Amino acid sequence: MNNAMRLRSILLLITLLISQLLTAQSFSGGKTEQQIEEEAFDFFDAEIYQKAISLYQELINVYPQDPEYNYYLGVCQVELNVQIPQAIKHLKIAFTKDVNSSVPYYLGRAFHMDYQFNSAIRYYKKFKENYKKKSLGIERLIEMCKNGLPLVNSYYVIDLKEKKTVYSNQFFRNYKIEGFQDRLSKKTKFIKSRHDGNGDKDVVCLANKDQYVYFSSYGKNKKNGRDLYRAKRLQNGAWGEWENLSHLNSRFDEIYPFMAADNRTLYFCSQGHSSMGGFDIFKSVYNEITDTWTEPENLGFPFNSVANDLFFATDLNDEYACFASSRENGKNELTIYKIKLSDKPEQKVVINPEQLAQIAVLEVGKQLVEENKIEAYDIKYTTKYNNSNFPYFSLRINDDLVYHALTEFKSSEARDIFIESKNDMFNSDSLNDVTEKFRKNLSGSKPDSASALSEQISLLEQRLFDLKKQAEDKVIRARTAESDYLDEHIIGIIETDVVALEETVNEKNVTPKDIAPKGVISKDIIPESVTPKDVISKEESPLPAKKATVVGAGYFYHIQIGVFSGKRDQKTFLGLQPVKEDVVNNGKLYRYLFGKYSTFASAKQAIPEVKQLFPNAFVVAYKDGKRTNLGMAIKITDKGYKPVPVERSGKVVSSAKPKRKAEVKETGKLAFKVQVGAYSEGIPQDVKNKLRAFDKYPIEYTTDSRGYTICTVGSFDSYSKVSKLKMELREAGLRDAFTVAYSGSDKVTIQQALEILRQ
Repeated sequence: MNNAMRLRSILLLITLLISQLLTAQSFSGGKTEQQIEEEAFDFFDAEIYQKAISLYQELINVYPQDPEYNYYLGVCQVELNVQIPQAIKHLKIAFTKDVNSSVPYYLGRAFHMDYQFNSAIRYYKKFKENYKKKSLGIERLIEMCKNGLPLVNSYYVIDLKEKKTVYSNQFFRNYKIEGFQDRLSKKTKFIKSRHDGNGDKDVVCLANKDQYVYFSSYGKNKKNGRDLYRAKRLQNGAWGEWENLSHLNSRFDEIYPFMAADNRTLYFCSQGHSSMGGFDIFKSVYNEITDTWTEPENLGFPFNSVANDLFFATDLNDEYACFASSRENGKNELTIYKIKLSDKPEQKVVINPEQLAQIAVLEVGKQLVEENKIEAYDIKYTTKYNNSNFPYFSLRINDDLVYHALTEFKSSEARDIFIESKNDMFNSDSLNDVTEKFRKNLSGSKPDSASALSEQISLLEQRLFDLKKQAEDKVIRARTAESDYLDEHIIGIIETDVVALEETVNEKNVTPKDIAPKGVISKDIIPESVTPKDVISKEESPLPAKKATVVGAGYFYHIQIGVFSGKRDQKTFLGLQPVKEDVVNNGKLYRYLFGKYSTFASAKQAIPEVKQLFPNAFVVAYKDGKRTNLGMAIKITDKGYKPVPVERSGKVVSSAKPKRKAEVKETGKLAFKVQVGAYSEGIPQDVKNKLRAFDKYPIEYTTDSRGYTICTVGSFDSYSKVSKLKMELREAGLRDAFTVAYSGSDKVTIQQALEILRQ
């Protein structure tokens, strides 16, 4: 090999290494994906969701369709009660991949929190079907959703005067209404059960000039939950016998009773009755003559929400009231609302259910706009994506190049145009959502607003169309700019070796005439019909080519040398003959192929010699003159062939499949695995091809209740080990891979698995 050839080989290797380094994803603080993932899971496992959520968001920016990351991010958002619509999207991705048995539960919770009761019921029932133990809790959640359906058909217009967010511990100390503190007291030993303990729920309400006390208690049996009681003051100042307010109590908890100044209207909180989520606020009126209580009445929406709504209390004149809610908060916080009461509060019909979550967020001085009075939508362009947060994509530059990351662009101009196209599409999708809402409102709008609404829809539709067309045009411009840049600056586009060489074939079927002797590349190559300009004289060839036995009709193999942006002279391939030129990508690229072999074995035998000149050469298969799947071709032409050991980095690597590790016996032993996918029609061939590189690990195929084939790889006793394998599988192109855990034959959540390890 002359110096020029050697220099070219070195330059090509350097180019490949630089390209691989540039395509590596980077994370904050210079951490690897595995480090970010493990840190996020530690926070998640410790229920420090606020810290976990930012890390999972960082992972999602790189892997937007990863089911495992979407699951954990969605759970964090549900637990923190933030970005619930986004949580639904993340959990839906996790649900399609069956990433965790608790996904239907959290999807139900997310829909429940977003007032989409029918969807919540559907996913609660899915969770119930797969949950082996009977759960009174899930049944109650379904009941709450059913309760909520009629409650949110209308809403009360609330005149909010003040709001304040406080820690939930003794939150009622922040109530600012006349006479409230005077009617509160701590429980004494006479009105306290041994099961009650200490806490903010031990507050009691004094009524009828302190002649009665109303309180909540576990009573004699904690299993029955908290019930409402009252006691009458005795002449000696002590409290008399407890009276269970049985007509107001349910099988669930009742807390925070408060008697209004009229000494007849009792407000209290209950998880039972017609609650639509958590604790709802109810009221009941006492009839002193008949000694009876009216049926508990839900205060309605938005006094009550799908969150916990607590401790409704009125002032001495029934002019103002305070109550607390967790609807706008995460754990350990509550928002206190001070409202002005009305004898006949205004009530409106909910026309657009999508506005329920918005209506539930109470704001001071907020004027609720009727759904049929739509104000002009202010069109604002949002630049969501940039170099640092760009999601995974698949952009075909030409027949041989597909980009998945911004770092693969060689042209900065093309990269910037492509980023612009993604932002155009994001804004187009956003406007489409708004336009759909406006169309729904149009059908129920009044005549005087229909014209303005139609005009607004027309404006949005035009802008939406323009943005979408603009995005499509920019994708084409980006592809063209990148292709032109490659034509002008890049000598050769070098492809990496094909992994599908691990196909099981039989060496015994390979005859000597199929294998080229070492040092003689052109031997056993089947000559093709070539044009005069492609012919190299027989004197230049070490040995004349001879025809091999055709094993598979129409199948032949070539060694691909490279794909170039410009036409190459035959001198470029000095030492290799014959070399075939293939024009691809509408004449923009030139693919060069060496030789023609009847079997994969004979083509593979020639690879070491070819790689001395072109290190990135690899075998490709053709059928009837068209490129075809290599693995399928090998099965037809090289039945039973087994590849011989090859040298890599100076080490001899055995081609024999290593023995798989012992399978995890179904004895309750814990095992972490990587689920590659769930397939309704068998395992795709490309997945099987990629998995061959991982056959040193146990590869299992099982069928789930849906009839899907579940494919898992590996079996580990620690989370960190399985995490490493997951990263390797993704790098090999199996991007949907995620971690699952089993205890014996039972699938468990990752949290449950780690809990078992701790024990």
